Amino acid sequence: MLRFIGWLLALIIGLTLALAAGAYYLLSDPNKLKPQLTALIEQQTGVPVSIDGDLQWRLFPPLTLRAEQISASHEGSDYALATLNLDLDLRSVIANQDLNQWQIRSLQLDNLIMRTETDETRIEYLKLNDFAFNQASPFETRVKYQPSDAENIPLDARGKLVYRPDSDQIQLLDTRFETVLTSGLCNVDATIGSASSYIDPDDAIIPISIWRSYDWQGDCVLDAIELEGERFENLSLELNNTAGNSTTQLSIPEFFGGSATAKIDINAERDQVAWRIAPDLNDVDSQALVTWLDQRLTWIAPLAYGGAITMTGNTREELIRSVSGKTQFNGGKGTIDISRIKQPLLALATLLREDQHIRKWPELWQYERFIGEWSVNGTQHAMDFALDNLTAAIAGVYDPLTDALDMQLDIVFEDNPDMHSFDVNPLLVGLPIPLRCRGTLEEPRCAVDQAAAQRIVASALTSEKGSELRNKIEEKIDEQVPEEYRDAAKNLLDIFSRSAAKPEPES
Repeated sequence: MLRFIGWLLALIIGLTLALAAGAYYLLSDPNKLKPQLTALIEQQTGVPVSIDGDLQWRLFPPLTLRAEQISASHEGSDYALATLNLDLDLRSVIANQDLNQWQIRSLQLDNLIMRTETDETRIEYLKLNDFAFNQASPFETRVKYQPSDAENIPLDARGKLVYRPDSDQIQLLDTRFETVLTSGLCNVDATIGSASSYIDPDDAIIPISIWRSYDWQGDCVLDAIELEGERFENLSLELNNTAGNSTTQLSIPEFFGGSATAKIDINAERDQVAWRIAPDLNDVDSQALVTWLDQRLTWIAPLAYGGAITMTGNTREELIRSVSGKTQFNGGKGTIDISRIKQPLLALATLLREDQHIRKWPELWQYERFIGEWSVNGTQHAMDFALDNLTAAIAGVYDPLTDALDMQLDIVFEDNPDMHSFDVNPLLVGLPIPLRCRGTLEEPRCAVDQAAAQRIVASALTSEKGSELRNKIEEKIDEQVPEEYRDAAKNLLDIFSRSAAKPEPES
């Protein structure tokens, strides 16, 4: 028995010495592995690399291969990696001289910088543990994205990663992320396709090269997002992109007292990107929404907004110039500031000596009905809306790039005793009243033009309802005009009424 034990110990010692000799051969000069390591990185990333620093071994624990100063240049991007640490399974290293057969237990990147002419992405660290192809591996990373014209955007993420080399698929499972704007949890599948040769311009809104190089699908739940001082919670995203065609579904369950959803379709197959955005708002507090949008308009009501707009291009200017679509809104019951239309209407009523009705209007009008439809084609805008018994048709130009505004408004007060109504003189009921608004969206200057005012006054004077007004004017003539000029003044009033009421000849 003792002889057998001695033989067994000798065998174990012999095998250990043999394995140690093999390991020493492999581990004594790690730099001879450079060609295999660079080939492996190029095979997995598609980017030719250069390892300028030495390879180093750290023996125990665990066995780690360390590479330093890895660099590359590829398709307009420069890469620089400070250190790469590969924790390896010792048995796989001893059994195979082929680095492709080694089992990587964990991987860590430190300070990887990717630079283009327009931005810089820095991965401060990426740790991938218990790594094996086709299985979920815990990971954590910290990334900072630095556009050339803005502050850097940091991202911390941790979760599980699956890499399937046969299909070039990457899965992020139960991945928790945090940025300066938001945090949340995502599950995303991404497939790496052929690299796109397209070079995105500096002012591009989306990176077309990424849209074409990757397919993805997944969903995210955002804890909250803060935009322009407002906090929105529990947002959900559904993501999908196939061959450059993407659809994003956004849902905000709590949006200014109501809810909001939006569907965004982007087709980036061609260089002229096509967009379609379909928002849907329900029971939204429009006063809070308008205040958040920083528009100088007071409007307090629940708001429903639906429809769709389309655009083409990939810069802010291209999208504004190409925007087209039609949307509908329903303001329910609420309050709106009417001072923009009250002042020019008051000036018109003063000409008719019937301004007492409009002067009594409150600045904030409490309405029962506010519905409408808005359409846009580039900088051309049109809107039809009904505010209680007031209906309006608006058409003209608004350029968001310059904030220049030039709109024509045609207002009509309807005679509807069953509806909450503006109190106006009967002379103005059913009469089209044209207004012209010029200036900027923040400070529009609206007025009834002189020719239109003359036609309205003449129409009032010659109408059946205008007889009382004409009698008042004639009484003023009798009181204030010398007797020898009274008939002439009344004749002039007749001439003015008839001529001003005639439509202007077409030019």
